[in-house]
Amino acid sequence: MSAKPMTLLVIVTEAVLEDILIDEITELGAHGYTIVDGRGRGTHGTRSGRWTQGGNIRIEVIGNAQLCERIVDRLKTAYEHNYGLLMYTAPVELQN
Repeated sequence: MSAKPMTLLVIVTEAVLEDILIDEITELGAHGYTIVDGRGRGTHGTRSGRWTQGGNIRIEVIGNAQLCERIVDRLKTAYEHNYGLLMYTAPVELQN
């Protein structure tokens, strides 16, 4: 079995952004994503984003490093100032 090296991008943010971020991520070239509800505690502090839908989501995208970098750059520019947004990447090996 030959594994294909890829990058995993994880985005933890406010649930109110879900539909907007799906559009952003796919327009930037992602072929797919996974979204799950998230709960927890962190150090990001208070944000001025709307909390009408409540809660957080975790979005995972697997792609090449360039795709993940494009997504991170776009989301930081557009959303980081007004919404809770945590993003990180990790190398992964796609097995199928």
